[in-house]
Amino acid sequence: MPNNHDYHLIPEVEQCFSEIEFLKCNGKVNDNTLSILTKTCKSIKELKIYSYENDYNYQIAKLIENQKELFSISFLNNGRSSRKIIENSLIKHADTIQYFSTWEQPKTKVLTSFVNLKILKLINASPFVKLEWDNIKDLTLPSLHTLIACDIPINYLINLIESSGRNLIKIYYHHNHDAVTVIDDRKFIQAIYQNCPDLMYLEFLYKNKNNIDFEKLLINCQHLKRLDFCIYFYYNVDHKRYSWDNLFNILAKSSPPSLFEFAFKYTNDNPKLETLRLFFDNWEGRHPISLKFKKERYHHYDESGYDELIDLIERYKKKGVVKKFIHYYDDEDSDLLEIYKAKKSH
Repeated sequence: MPNNHDYHLIPEVEQCFSEIEFLKCNGKVNDNTLSILTKTCKSIKELKIYSYENDYNYQIAKLIENQKELFSISFLNNGRSSRKIIENSLIKHADTIQYFSTWEQPKTKVLTSFVNLKILKLINASPFVKLEWDNIKDLTLPSLHTLIACDIPINYLINLIESSGRNLIKIYYHHNHDAVTVIDDRKFIQAIYQNCPDLMYLEFLYKNKNNIDFEKLLINCQHLKRLDFCIYFYYNVDHKRYSWDNLFNILAKSSPPSLFEFAFKYTNDNPKLETLRLFFDNWEGRHPISLKFKKERYHHYDESGYDELIDLIERYKKKGVVKKFIHYYDDEDSDLLEIYKAKKSH
């Protein structure tokens, strides 16, 4: 929200502000603007705040407290004292908040009061700085259905999955540190297949040494629709190439009928043509499969094998085995294979 306006001079500004349901502002919003907002805005439902220690206007907490039914709060907050003030101002809305997103570890246990929280997003904005995140250690959220976490201690996430009422349908988890061991990964997978029977979407770092537990996940989670594998993190942590043969064998053997979309992210390591051919042969007779490979933009990508790959994909598309097969950087709609074919045709 711009600070360089004198809103008092705008006719009917209070009426306009009173109807605001979504507000995005930074912590240095000036006193005049914040005064009008605090006085007139009572119906904000979604609020995004970006604040830093030196910029923070402490009246933002009053604005939060004045809302009647706040259900979504997101903030990137880099100041210890201001984080605590904002979190305490949310307690009044504990029964209505359903979405919470933060890029810093909470300074209070405010999350424990969000009994109706459905979506939780926890991002460590400084992934190479080890933070404790102790205030989520014993967190229980019985209504949670979506959990998004990046560079958060995996043991805390395991506890959260185990104590969240078996309602989770989406889990997205990334971790950049080598602290995620094979044992951690196994416990994470076990927590999912033991506590998330309705899971539909999963994105995670998968280690091939946990094949048995991964297969149990596929068998127990019969509503899965899409799996995303973070290959980039696998390579950085284990310094090994991905074992495509093992993974594809498990997917072909144990995927539930609802699961036919897979994404492999942040990698220039491709499965061999023979590996793909065997996978497609084993998949035949099921719902046509979609495979998506997200490439690392800042690395040179070798297109030398594209001709043979395209021929293979087209053959299995005609057989009804493959629905979609793409390589992309950021946008799944910008298929590098189609771009290659277009360049070659000119």
